[in-house]
Amino acid sequence: MKKPNKKLSWLARALGAGAMLTTSAVAFAGLLPSMNEKPMPAWTMVYGTEKPQQKPSALLFGVIQPGYAYAQTSNANGTVNGYSQFKFYRVRPGIRGSIGPNIDYFFLAEFANNAANPNAYYPGMPGSNAGTGARARVLDANVTLNYIPGVHLEVGQMLIPFSEEGLAAAGILPWINYSPATLSIDYNEFIGPPGPDSLFNGVREMGVMAFNQVMRGPLAVDYALGYYNGTGLSQTGSSMDHPDQILAHAGVDFGPFGLAGSVENGRQVIAGGGGAPNSSYQQRKYAIDARWGNFAKDPLWVWYEYQHANDTQPGGSHGIARGWFAAAGYRPAKHFMAVFRYSTYNSENVLPVGSYGQTPSAVGPMLAPSYTGTGLTTTSLNQKSLVGIYLARNGVRYYVEYDRTHINNQPKLADDNAVSVMVSLPFGVRLIH
Repeated sequence: MKKPNKKLSWLARALGAGAMLTTSAVAFAGLLPSMNEKPMPAWTMVYGTEKPQQKPSALLFGVIQPGYAYAQTSNANGTVNGYSQFKFYRVRPGIRGSIGPNIDYFFLAEFANNAANPNAYYPGMPGSNAGTGARARVLDANVTLNYIPGVHLEVGQMLIPFSEEGLAAAGILPWINYSPATLSIDYNEFIGPPGPDSLFNGVREMGVMAFNQVMRGPLAVDYALGYYNGTGLSQTGSSMDHPDQILAHAGVDFGPFGLAGSVENGRQVIAGGGGAPNSSYQQRKYAIDARWGNFAKDPLWVWYEYQHANDTQPGGSHGIARGWFAAAGYRPAKHFMAVFRYSTYNSENVLPVGSYGQTPSAVGPMLAPSYTGTGLTTTSLNQKSLVGIYLARNGVRYYVEYDRTHINNQPKLADDNAVSVMVSLPFGVRLIH
């Protein structure tokens, strides 16, 4: 019997392995976004501009997102409690359009109870006043003037281009719950409670902003410069009398690659009581965003974002908050998407954002131990999130999300667990063509 040729056997195995690797590489390459694909439009362009047209136009649009959430949270003695809630994550109708070729308008309201429209106040907490809990709130009400080539000038109450996660349209965001850093730094202002008077609550403010995006093939460059001096979404004369903010944002995209950054600098004036003088507190924030692929359409994408903030606290201490997330998404089939996100958040010498002594509700994991009304706190946590999305027709999306949060600086606290379910239903009706 003839002995097998070992050299030929090894050669056959090597060729077979090479063929398998080549096949896998070709299959994987089919998932990769093309270097020649059109870059993502800047969110400022999505929210602020219309196609130039001579006649007035109007589009009734919006999104409705009903859902359910269940959360297990622990307190200082280690007791774990469960909370569940049917809720609307968002109920947002709006009207957008243009008045001739040079004036665009945008209006958006919120009827759901969320970070942009909290329905409660917290007694004894700064920036939280009885009677200001909202049942409906104007998020955006602005006009954009397009008279200057290369510059769109937006005036009114608008979305602030700071965090890319906070900017992303609610109907296509690849998860239900925002990362802890975005909730605490971008949405609720890390020095105060999530009440209606928090600065930039819901990432909105009244002011003026110049912006534009220029596209040349696979390359796109965008910018935004804004000055804001209002009282957040509340639009009332609260204790935060003059929250002057200056923001600069810039981004560059080349095919599937994107890099963006934002810097915000400003101050807030807290009115003194009983004849005491007002106190001015400085505030600085910045965000860095890097992404590969478009989470709205590509079969494979990754996304990283870092946020940092520091602020002078009442009493003269300096508060710092920072956090980041790294996420990846994959579509094993056309209508299914799986997402993994790892998030961190750390704060030092700040008033906690999260639980303020109120009864928790199952809207996601707590970000900090309950506030007792005295002193500043330090918070350190990390969070792991798994998301499954079914992308149906006409923009309808079905979400399931699991979040597991570990409080690093509180050894007596068990990990928080939360499960969220949501249906996203966009709509649009052309009122004036």
